[in-house]
Amino acid sequence: MSLYRRDRIWHYDFWCRGKRYRGSTQEASKTRARRMETLLMFQVREKRGFIQTNRMPILSELAPRFLDWVNASTLESATKRYYQYGWRMLQKTQITAMRLDQISTDAAEVLRFPGSGANGNVALRTLRRMLRKATEWNLLQSCPRVKLLKERGRDMLIDPMTEVKLLAASPQPLRDVILIMQDTGMRPQDVFRMRWEHIDWFKRVLFIPYGKTRNSRRYVPLSERVIKALEFRGAAANGWVFPSRRAKSGHVSNVANQWRQTRKAIGLDPATKLYCCRHTFATDALERTGNLAALMKALGHADAQTAMKYQHPGLERIRMAVDERNREHAQLARTQESPHNSPHSPQRVQ
Repeated sequence: MSLYRRDRIWHYDFWCRGKRYRGSTQEASKTRARRMETLLMFQVREKRGFIQTNRMPILSELAPRFLDWVNASTLESATKRYYQYGWRMLQKTQITAMRLDQISTDAAEVLRFPGSGANGNVALRTLRRMLRKATEWNLLQSCPRVKLLKERGRDMLIDPMTEVKLLAASPQPLRDVILIMQDTGMRPQDVFRMRWEHIDWFKRVLFIPYGKTRNSRRYVPLSERVIKALEFRGAAANGWVFPSRRAKSGHVSNVANQWRQTRKAIGLDPATKLYCCRHTFATDALERTGNLAALMKALGHADAQTAMKYQHPGLERIRMAVDERNREHAQLARTQESPHNSPHSPQRVQ
């Protein structure tokens, strides 16, 4: 510790864990200034947590403790997989070799990840959570702000002609997965985990017991062609609707290869993803019913803003409205040009 006086006021100047702290004690008495300096050092050390290491750890050294916490926590299994996948992406970047106190907002902004912005945000959210845990564990005084990438929504929809081509060219189980998603708006993972005992054949609904929130655990209506497809699959009393002997889960968990091959076979735009089926369902359902509340229940959304992200209203109604307006204007023009209303028409004798 070191105190020095400027004019009548004592100032402090000390180092703690490689960082210099200096300023004014606002005290003219050296005794009170010494007490103030001691208090400030105590506060700095408490905030730093007295890390029992000689140096600040790097991000890769924090990862084992973070992943152990993720696995032992009460987080949902999907959230655990989310952070595990995020760390696998972070491992491929240079930020893993940086000290925790050197990771800044600028350092996070220059990170680049393959795929879309949504994929990169998995890694950035994982980094954000790791730094927050480092702060909770007194490894950091404060964590930087990690900005997320801009995400582009899925604008591609499955039009009727494309749907016909997809269903005709798709092998099983992809064909039934596409059909169910188009008619129910279910997520792919929800389709894969369908069980026969969750189907109410009388009410023609399916109960989805999975999800992070109460809204995710919901009933979805089953269309006639979905019912027929399920009956054709066997309609057992219980068990997985899409069983798989090779999968550890016991059910199909991925149809990505079939989707890519089928998409290429029919010449579909590579930007078209399987998830576009869910967006197609949401768009068509809202256009035909106008009932946003019912659609939110079917999709499992609690927030209307989230549900509206799935909406891609077509321009057909706008075109029809403009055509109707033009017809009305044309009719009005013909009325104005009628011979009876012309100023040159002969006047009727009274």
